[in-house]
Amino acid sequence: MKLINERCNECDSKIDPYEFFINNDGSNFFCSEKCCKQYYNRTHEELFIYNSICSGYDECHELNNISERCKTEKELRMSQYGFPQGFKQNRCLPSEISIIRTNMKLYNFVKQSEEQSSKLNEKTVNLTKFNINLTIAMLLLAAINAIGIIVQIWLQMSSGG
Repeated sequence: MKLINERCNECDSKIDPYEFFINNDGSNFFCSEKCCKQYYNRTHEELFIYNSICSGYDECHELNNISERCKTEKELRMSQYGFPQGFKQNRCLPSEISIIRTNMKLYNFVKQSEEQSSKLNEKTVNLTKFNINLTIAMLLLAAINAIGIIVQIWLQMSSGG
């Protein structure tokens, strides 16, 4: 689920778009387990959805490198003791995300290089076509000149010349 409300419904602080909680009907967004607990104590609503997205998700998605640890939507039941332990998802380490982002930059560089190369190839093909047309035109002019010279020689020979 995508973060719709950028402010926590309990404490009004800014919600991290990569890790947040939603109540079961999707009407309230929370920044932390603590805020969920406060909401639970006030409303006794037990079901929450924990949403977690790796900060490298967009890059991995573009590289078609998505795995089960990239995104989590998990239904959790709040109790008087809080959420069950161990619900947080294992994510890529910051160094892994750096490698992914570096790969993304390299991927984009290669993609741009290919595009520029194909544009240059297209220009080269167009120039080659133009040069072939010029060569054909020059050959036609040479043939016309040769015909003119032959006709002129033939006319001089036939006039007695």
